[in-house]
Amino acid sequence: MDLKALKTTLRREVIRRILALDADERQAQESALAERFTELPGVVEASTILLYVSAFAEEFATRPLLDQVLKLGKTLILPRVDRSSKTLHLYQVTNLTHDLEPGHRGIAEPSLNCPKVEPETIDWVLVPGLAFSTKGYRLGRGAGHYDKLLPTLRPEASRWALILEPQWLENLPIEPHDQPVDGVADWRRSVRTN
Repeated sequence: MDLKALKTTLRREVIRRILALDADERQAQESALAERFTELPGVVEASTILLYVSAFAEEFATRPLLDQVLKLGKTLILPRVDRSSKTLHLYQVTNLTHDLEPGHRGIAEPSLNCPKVEPETIDWVLVPGLAFSTKGYRLGRGAGHYDKLLPTLRPEASRWALILEPQWLENLPIEPHDQPVDGVADWRRSVRTN
C-alpha cells in the first residue's frame, strides 16, 4: 500500500473509532480535556495562544478552551485558511460571537476585520490532528496547513495536542515535512515528547 493510501485508511479508521465512542464516555473525556487545558505546560505562562475552532463530528469541542483563554485575559489567536496559497493566516479574536464567520468548508474562522497576527508572536499552540503518537507525530486531514505553519513559529513556542483516547496511534507514517508537537494529552495522561 502506498503512503497516501495508508494515510487515507488510517484517517478512516481513527474517525470510525472516535465516532464509535459511547456518548457518555465521550462527554466525560471532552469535559476532562477542557479541565486539563490550563494544566498543560506553558499555557498559564503564555500571553498569546493559538487555538482552533472544532468543526467535525470527530473533533473534541474546543469552544470551552476558547472561552477559557479569553476569560484568562490572554490574547486568543485563531487561524483562517487562505485557499489560494493553501496556508493559514492568523487573527486575534476578542469576541466569539462577533469576530467569527463561516469560512473554508463552513468552519468558523476569524473575520478579515480582526487584527492579523504574525506567527512569531505566538507563545503556545494547540495543534489539531486525527491521530497522534507518543513521539509527538500527528496524522492530519491531509491539507498540510499545520505542517506549513508550525515551522514559522518561534522554536520556544509550545506545541501541544489534546485528544480523545481513540486518537492514539503508535505506528504513524512519518514524512520529512512532518512537524512533531511537544506533547500530547488525553483525558488521563500527558506525554511530553521532547
